[in-house]
Amino acid sequence: MISGTIWNQLVSTLQNDGNLSRYIKMVFDGRRYDIEPESMPCIMIEPVRNETSRDLNQIEDKILSVDLYAFSSNNFNDFKKTIVGDDNYKGIFDIENDIRACLSSSYSLGGIVIDVKTEATEYGDIENDKYPIRGMIMPLKIHYRQDNGV
Repeated sequence: MISGTIWNQLVSTLQNDGNLSRYIKMVFDGRRYDIEPESMPCIMIEPVRNETSRDLNQIEDKILSVDLYAFSSNNFNDFKKTIVGDDNYKGIFDIENDIRACLSSSYSLGGIVIDVKTEATEYGDIENDKYPIRGMIMPLKIHYRQDNGV
């Protein structure tokens, strides 16, 4: 398995998840700094590192580290819903829970990796002129096996 194939499958898994696809408008390859309000809520994935955890000559066990960013919509009518939403709006806690559920139910990304592990989530916000936009970073460790260097 190669990291490019894993990347494409991760994007596809997030885009095609039945729950996330109901409200996530975009899954971006790479972190964006100029997100338009029409693109939110959104997910961005950014490659961090690809390392060998165990070398067995012809086979290498590897770990692809990816930072998954997510941002809730800018709900200027009710700031609380940017954190915990309701039936009509997803806050950042709802988005995190749905992402974890998606990755837990597809921990092998369709059978191409050994495991996808999520690490501690960090939250933050982006201040703009009128209201905060809630966001999060969820580091992922994707464990996979590479045969004979490819």
